[in-house]
Formats: sequence, C-alpha cells, structure tokens
Amino acid sequence: MRFLEEHNGTLLFSGDNGIPLIRYHIADEGGLVPHDRMLDFLHEHGFHPRVEGPALPFAYVFGRSHFTVSYYGANIYPENIAIGLEQPEVSTMVTGKFVLEVAEDAERDRQPTVTVEPTPGLHDSDETAELIGLSIPTRLRRLNSEFANYVPSAKQPRVIRLREIGHPEYFPPGAKHRHTRA
Repeated sequence: MRFLEEHNGTLLFSGDNGIPLIRYHIADEGGLVPHDRMLDFLHEHGFHPRVEGPALPFAYVFGRSHFTVSYYGANIYPENIAIGLEQPEVSTMVTGKFVLEVAEDAERDRQPTVTVEPTPGLHDSDETAELIGLSIPTRLRRLNSEFANYVPSAKQPRVIRLREIGHPEYFPPGAKHRHTRA
C-alpha cells in the first residue's frame, strides 16, 4: 500500500517497505483529483463508469520534468541521448557531456536540440555535427517508442550544436552538470 500526496505540483508517497518511506519525493510532476470531482468531470463528458469500492482519489503523473524533455508529447530521456553519443562512430569526438532542450528556431518552431561538448582539439565542424546528428535520432527511434510514434518524421530534426570544453553557459567548470534544460 502507498499513500500519495500532492505538494507544489509534484507527488510524494509514503510506504511501509523494508525501509519505511515517509513523504518520499521522486520528482514526478503530477497531482491528485478527488474521487467525486473526477466522477463529475466524467459525467459532464458523457462517460458514466460503474463505481465500486472505496472512493479513492485519482492520481495523474506527467513525468520527471527535471530529467526529461517533452516534445510532441514524447518524453526524451538523457539516457537515450547518451547512448547515441557512445556509439563507436562518434564516441571519440565527444566528452560525453551534453545538454538536451527544446529550443525555438527563427520561425518560432520548437525542436529538440542537443548541445554537445567535443573532445579537446576537435573543432566545430558541420561534418562532426552531422555524424552526431545521425547517431542520436537513430538511437532515439530504436529505444524510445514515444519518440518514434508520437513525433512526426518531419519533426525529428537533427539539431546538434557543438560548444567548446567548459563553455560557461552549457558546461561550466566546477558546477554539477545537468543534462536537460526546460
């Protein structure tokens, strides 16, 4: 049994496990809808479910926005990007550090963008960005069914930016590295 609570737009849970967890925060964005309010909503929309059992609240989860980027309803995980950078054809070109974000282009269209830190001595080149830009979406489509099925093929661009080692905005020295940006 788990006890769920909503706190500042995230879910907390308590559970009697081997090690009891009290108000444990796992960074899932979501909340709770009271049972009666959910049934009223469903009735307003023409759905009349058969109700049995206790009148427990309904929980909803949007995912961990601090660790993923959402694009066309698909959650893109840093682990999927990392696998694209670990492929033999690109792994020697990168340090492994990257930042995943959804950025707007000049026409204000949003698109996933990966900013990558190249290895020392590797200069920003279209060829390098193109190789990385082929590897990442290939792995995303294979590993992430949401990305493969929700994001139209024409909207799966290969936007890769290379920034020098220690770039102050993306890879500041001495700071804890974050792989995603909202």
